[in-house]
Amino acid sequence: MLKSSVSQSVPALARGYGTRVTRTLFSRQYPLRPKIQTEADATPLKDGSLFIRRPTAGPTTSILSSQNPSPTSVSSREAETATSTPLVHPDLPPALNTLKKAATTRPQFATLTEEQIAEMRALRLENPAKYTRSYLAKKYNVSDLFVKCYIPASKEVQIARIKAQQRSFDKKGWKAQEIIVQRQKRRELW
Repeated sequence: MLKSSVSQSVPALARGYGTRVTRTLFSRQYPLRPKIQTEADATPLKDGSLFIRRPTAGPTTSILSSQNPSPTSVSSREAETATSTPLVHPDLPPALNTLKKAATTRPQFATLTEEQIAEMRALRLENPAKYTRSYLAKKYNVSDLFVKCYIPASKEVQIARIKAQQRSFDKKGWKAQEIIVQRQKRRELW
């Protein structure tokens, strides 16, 4: 009887295992807007929001960012060679890595004449098993997609490939077949 009267008088203590008293009785009040000390701390943007400059911790005392380094130090030599490093501008973040030229350069493909395209078409029709897309692409320095678009395989070869794929599908078990069918359905939904 004493227990029920205590729980009725103090509802927050009745379920102490599920909630904390400090959370239920003393909820935190967060300010909706940050405190701005001066007009220089905030800049209004075009969309109506404020750009707020947070105060820094103070000047850095690092050896690398000192104003007058000794002439024999490594940082002074680097500052002379590089113009926009963190040594010259210690308040800026480090520079982003630039993309390497090797990664950004595309392979240069040849521009084929009509005679070369006709020759490729004749080779492909002559023996499609030997003169595949990749073989012709390497021989004429073009992409596989170019060969596929301009010199597609004959209808007989395409039908033979479809039949081979169907035979391969029929050899698989019911679970593998179901997985393949589900993949095709998902691909169609893309």
